[in-house]
Formats: sequence, structure tokens, C-alpha cells
Amino acid sequence: MRHFLLLTFLAAAGPAVASDTPVFSGIVAPIFSEHCVSCHGEKKQKKNLRLDSLAAILKGGKDGDVIVPGKPDDSDLVKRVHLDLEDDDHMPPKQKAQLTAGEIQILEWWIAAGAPGEVPLSSLKVPAPVRLAIGQR
Repeated sequence: MRHFLLLTFLAAAGPAVASDTPVFSGIVAPIFSEHCVSCHGEKKQKKNLRLDSLAAILKGGKDGDVIVPGKPDDSDLVKRVHLDLEDDDHMPPKQKAQLTAGEIQILEWWIAAGAPGEVPLSSLKVPAPVRLAIGQR
């Protein structure tokens, strides 16, 4: 009975993500596209930072590295999304749509995993809470 309830909960949590889904383009890039690219993309690059490709993310911007692969706590991106909404350095700005707790969890996991690119999701260890967050996207 317990397993049935868990499976029912997971099924209701959102669409299933295929195990061969590419991690960056299929899971991570949509978060950046939804919340970041309008200010940090091809047309506009605040602080000389682009977040519209893995290469651009790894390059960083005017303030240096935006992520440190393998070290989410040392990554500027993670620090900024956790700042108080009223802090001028909080990202995205308070007038923009904010990341959900699940989206932040996905980004922290991705950075901790070394910021992988187009590898299949099945090739990485994905903790249950992150799997749930991915399913909710």
C-alpha cells in the first residue's frame, strides 16, 4: 500500500522526465531561459554575463565566475538566488518571476554534479528530492 501511495504521489507531481533527457538542454537551460536570459542572453548581457549556453555560463562575466563546478556553495549564482529579495544583488530582481525552491534545488544539484552538459540524466546520481523537482518542471 505504501509503495502504491508513493507512486501515485510521484505520478501526480508532474510529467515524467525520460532517463535519456540531456541534463543541460533538457533540465537546466529551461530554468535559465525562463528566469535569466532576458537580461543575460544574446540580445542583452548585463555585467557582460550570458546564461544562454553552457559555454557562456562557464565563461562567467564582469564579476568573474558565475558557477564553480562541483561547488554550489562557492558559486555566485547560488549565493545570489539565496539573498534576501530586497538585496540589490539578489537575482533575479524582485520585479521578475522568482525561481521556485525546486528550481534552486535543481541548479544546486547540477553545479554539485560538476555542471554537466548534454549527458543523459540516467548517467548521474539524482537524489529523490531533485528527481521530484525535475518532475515538477
